[in-house]
Amino acid sequence: MIIIPAIDIIKGKVVRLHQGDFNKEKVYSDDPLNVALGWQEKGAKLLHLVDLDGAKHGVIKNKDVMARILKGVRVPCEVGGGLREEADIEYYLDQGASRVVIGTKAFEDIGYLRKMTKKFKDKIVVSIDSSGGKVVKRGWQEKTGLLAVDVAGKMQEAGVRTIVVTDIATDGTLEGPNVESLRGILDSVDISVIASGGISCLDDIKRLKEMNKKNLEGVIIGRALYEGKIDLTKAILTSQNCNAL
Repeated sequence: MIIIPAIDIIKGKVVRLHQGDFNKEKVYSDDPLNVALGWQEKGAKLLHLVDLDGAKHGVIKNKDVMARILKGVRVPCEVGGGLREEADIEYYLDQGASRVVIGTKAFEDIGYLRKMTKKFKDKIVVSIDSSGGKVVKRGWQEKTGLLAVDVAGKMQEAGVRTIVVTDIATDGTLEGPNVESLRGILDSVDISVIASGGISCLDDIKRLKEMNKKNLEGVIIGRALYEGKIDLTKAILTSQNCNAL
């Protein structure tokens, strides 16, 4: 299980939202590349970059900022937020992204998703954001009646090899992850799952590792890193030291 720092971008700045609410935005830096370099220096093996403006409006908005990060770091990056067109996927992959993350479009057009997974294979990741077990889309602004666990299965059927699962009820709250919800998804699929939302301390990382799920690829951490609740180097060591559990 790897530890993945989140770098969420709004208007070119690094921010975190509380439970996905764009009205509850906290700015942590106006230099995203410097933030990315800092996580790289501390040992990050993967960075999770999200264009929140793009996610909200359905079209990528922080293209230049993202490209600057991709070209400025050595560590692999996955990029998401507003990727609805094949050209957007190709753009970020050409800029150096190791993977791209699709959200809303994956649920609205399964044919499109199958086409993208066939063409780009494991470079396509699908983000499943949910609240109360139900999927939300369009930058967490629109609720659906889709069950996250059912959607995870459909993504696997469509050829997706990795999903990012975010419980927005816990995201940005530092209240700990929704372990039971995550367990349900991990048990329902064979593909890789990245957990996101609510990580507040090293004990939360231990709890996820102790689930002993081989398909739990990693965990995304945001606010806890930015506010010093978790030191990235210690988080990485904790996840590694738990390998024998």
